[in-house]
Amino acid sequence: MPYRDLRAFLERLEKEGEIVHVEAEVDPLYEIGAICRLALDRGGVGGNKALYFSRPKGHSHAVAVNLLSTRKRYCIGLECNPDEVHEEWLRRTKSPIPPIIVKDGRCKEVVRIGKDANLFELPVPTWNEKDGGPYITFPCHISKDPETGVRNAAMYRAMVHDERTLGILAAPYRHIRLHFEKARARGRPLPVAIAIGLDPTIYATAVASFPFGIDELAMAGALRGEPVEMVQCETIPLDVPASSEIVIEGEMAPGVLREEGPFGEFTGYYGDRAPQPIIEVKAITHRKDFVFQGTYTGLPHNENCVVTGISNEAEIVRQCPLPGIKKVHFTSGGGGYLHAVVSVKKPYDGYGKMVGLSVLGTTAGRTVKLVTVVDDDIDPSDLAQVDWAVTTRVRVDRDVEIIKDLSANVLDPTMILSEKRGGSRADKMIIDATKPILEPLPPECRPEPRVMEEVIRNWRKYGIA
Repeated sequence: MPYRDLRAFLERLEKEGEIVHVEAEVDPLYEIGAICRLALDRGGVGGNKALYFSRPKGHSHAVAVNLLSTRKRYCIGLECNPDEVHEEWLRRTKSPIPPIIVKDGRCKEVVRIGKDANLFELPVPTWNEKDGGPYITFPCHISKDPETGVRNAAMYRAMVHDERTLGILAAPYRHIRLHFEKARARGRPLPVAIAIGLDPTIYATAVASFPFGIDELAMAGALRGEPVEMVQCETIPLDVPASSEIVIEGEMAPGVLREEGPFGEFTGYYGDRAPQPIIEVKAITHRKDFVFQGTYTGLPHNENCVVTGISNEAEIVRQCPLPGIKKVHFTSGGGGYLHAVVSVKKPYDGYGKMVGLSVLGTTAGRTVKLVTVVDDDIDPSDLAQVDWAVTTRVRVDRDVEIIKDLSANVLDPTMILSEKRGGSRADKMIIDATKPILEPLPPECRPEPRVMEEVIRNWRKYGIA
């Protein structure tokens, strides 16, 4: 059965022992962020826990953070085996299930419109030292194409400027930016709804790199096996998940910019401060006892590495037309975006580079900076194996390619200011770390196979743990 809402997912995490309750009073100004950072560092990529802050200082509503920051919890959210997550993603999303409209939802238990809507009533943390202000870090922005009416759901950082104004950073290729430019050309504001505190399948699809025109909420329905129930907004012509903890309704006003940032990003560096569009808040609706959901963003490892990484991995498998791709892994160090490692069954020399080019040509590969292609005897999620393949199978003069001037992730800290504020384009690299076929390497050294099999069978007798 799919999770009915965030609460049902929290209950499941409780049963699995995957969430820690922090009962001490904690300050949303820096303290919550510091606790999250230390918990991620000490727990590690696979052992960190979700955090539930019951008493944020100055607020009466709880804050839940890092719910999906391990692959185990992500797969609990999708209700699948971690070893089968890519296959399940591809199988389920073959058949999108469109959302349905319902008359009412828990997200409308409290309705604040106009001057009664106040962003400062939400326990939004300021996460890192140099952040420009409080940031909503795990939102689901919903908008529609002004020409076609096609809906998009995605995640963008949202800076709280004041009681009724949010900042937004969206690169030129992002769908909401395309919607905004179309609305601006008509001299109209773009309606935007921001849902917070959702069923994990909605977040999984909101960050996925689907081609333009795909309804992420229909894909969420596919992942959960049932349609997402939606309810109409109070002040704008959009629908939002009825089970949301909080909904912010607003408009992106044409011609209005405001300094946004800096913000500690998933790369571990601060995104710069620059004039960006704003969202003028028209209403805030929420549950009476809402839970504010956020994520700590900063040095890897963080939740972004998991949530974006897994969907990108599955979409690369779907979107790459070349045969022989066995497994894809987006590294935690690359934030789930920048470094893709692909294992292939290579039919001939040069095929590794073809695979690398194919990855960069996909929607999911648009933000990839480095593609490392390895043979199918290498586990791409084991970075020690990947390092061995790169250092022993690569000839630098032949197996490394730099591709110029491609669409890139605007948050790549190596991009210069003109690149970030221009077309968001940069150079990328392909490393073909597959073994050559025509000029084979020396044999790899392994124990005698028959003896190794016997040792494996008799392992317990050696008394080695």
